[in-house]
Amino acid sequence: MSPYRKTHWLPAAALSLCALTAIHCGGESSNEPGNSEISGDLSNVSLQISYRITPLIDSLVVDCHGADTLHYVADPASPYLEMDLFPHEHWTFKAKLYANGELMQTGELSAALKAGETADLQIQMHAIKGFVYIEIPLGFGNPTGIASGELSLDDGKKKFTYPMEIAGSTAVLKSGMLPLNSDYALDLKLLDSSGAAIYQASDSIHLDEASPVPELKIHSLRAKLSIGFALGKEVGMEFTLALPANRRTPKYGDVVISEVFAAPIANDSCQYEFIEVYNGSLDTLDLKNCTLGTTSIASKAWGITLPQILPGEIVVFGDSSFKTPEKYRLTEKWGSLGNSKGSVVIQCNGSILDSLYYSSDADSLGNTFVPALGSSKYGSSAQLNMEQWENRNNSDSWCLGTPNPGALDFCE
Repeated sequence: MSPYRKTHWLPAAALSLCALTAIHCGGESSNEPGNSEISGDLSNVSLQISYRITPLIDSLVVDCHGADTLHYVADPASPYLEMDLFPHEHWTFKAKLYANGELMQTGELSAALKAGETADLQIQMHAIKGFVYIEIPLGFGNPTGIASGELSLDDGKKKFTYPMEIAGSTAVLKSGMLPLNSDYALDLKLLDSSGAAIYQASDSIHLDEASPVPELKIHSLRAKLSIGFALGKEVGMEFTLALPANRRTPKYGDVVISEVFAAPIANDSCQYEFIEVYNGSLDTLDLKNCTLGTTSIASKAWGITLPQILPGEIVVFGDSSFKTPEKYRLTEKWGSLGNSKGSVVIQCNGSILDSLYYSSDADSLGNTFVPALGSSKYGSSAQLNMEQWENRNNSDSWCLGTPNPGALDFCE
């Protein structure tokens, strides 16, 4: 999983797998004799799987045993499973959630299905293992100088040590799978290139079924570095380290245009033009006297009404149509973006912070461009691969995908 993929830490979430068409729960099946006669009529099954959202999810597997033996591997990002099943007195549904490379949660349900009925079923998943996952924003250019890090976990019998990985402007520390119902002493170290410690923290955590993946967040705001341990609704621990505070006027390289949606489908009531901007610095940036537009001429640009953008924050500037959510109407006015080609410029006090040229085809001068229109022409946005933010003038650093304002997804 890319560290730039937005992960929302949520309580147990119910993902509905609605069964509407006859695909039999999956592409692999074999006939197996049962206790009841197989009828030509089918049972329409709606299967709901409730599991705890975790990072690094690999796949969701459902095995169905009854009149047939069926296997389905679901994409957790598209959790809708459609199936019509033959009636049988004893259908068994076994679900398995794989994360961080291993089996993490399981659930099972049995039911009798009658011909022609519509059944609403729910599988409650249970965690069997857990792991620790930490994301650390380094900021564009890594101004804090973090070069390496180490996560250590000790359950009193064995010590586990895991190195830090850096991808773009984000660092990740993750453990392997760990037994539940155990207490672990946690040590975290962030080091510079010489091996000197920039930050250290120690505490204990408890892994259980209710909290198989402790929520460890590091927010590097320069004003302070905080680590919050959210182990459940009733348990919380926090450590803070004071660092020099900084609120300033943005300069080139602080922010990047991360997504542009210039060709919405006209009759889609949920689509609207927008420009997404990401603050890759570790400072709060003052947006006074900043503008957004389709040209570098400031007098023709649109004044930004948002007072500031926090470090690591994603801001979406939407058009002024009624389709656009109010929270995205952050400019004094809006000029229509060209569907097949155009430019986007963000500047402050007359200095350009970032700009791009998007087009459906290369121009006669061979200038680099951001892709503008997908195979369906309308309905796709240009999205920047944030791991390639330094090469954002290269077309290969961009892709076309389903619009996703407010999330740093690279066509996922």
